[in-house]
Amino acid sequence: MRFTSKALYFALAMVVLSMSAVASVVINEIELNPPEGGADWIEIYNPDNGSVDISGWAAEVTDGSWVGKFPAVPAGTILPARGFYVFNGQSSWNHDDGGYATLYSASGEVVDKTANRQDTMNNDFTYGRHPDGHDTNTDGDWGLGSATRGESNIR
Repeated sequence: MRFTSKALYFALAMVVLSMSAVASVVINEIELNPPEGGADWIEIYNPDNGSVDISGWAAEVTDGSWVGKFPAVPAGTILPARGFYVFNGQSSWNHDDGGYATLYSASGEVVDKTANRQDTMNNDFTYGRHPDGHDTNTDGDWGLGSATRGESNIR
C-alpha cells in the first residue's frame, strides 16, 4: 500500500510538472508571406529548463476565413529545454499575407496564440519574439526581422 501511495504521488508530480512545461512553450516566430516558392511556417520554443513531449501537437494559421493546418508533430518528439521546433506549411497555400497562428496540445487545447500580423513584403522577414520566448502578452514581445527559422531570434 505504501508503494502505491508513493507511486501515485510521483505520477501526480510528473503530471503537474508536465502541465507547467506545456504552458511555457510558445510560438516564437512566424512566416506569413514567404519569398516566391516558399511556404508559411511556425516556430515554437521551450523557454524552460526541462524537456516537453510535443507528440501530437498541431498548429494553424488563420487569415480571415482561410485556415492553413500544419501536420501534427510525430509521436515521440521531445522539445528539449531552450529548444525549437518548426511546423512546415505548404507552398501551395494562398492567403492574404497575414493572419494569426495558434498552437494546440495533443488534446486540442490552445497552448499559445499570436495576435493578427500583416506581412506584405514577400521576403524572408518574419515576426519573432525578442528575446526568444519573451511572453508578456503584448505587442512589445514581437518584432519584424530577418528569418531565424529553428534558431534564436537574437543573432
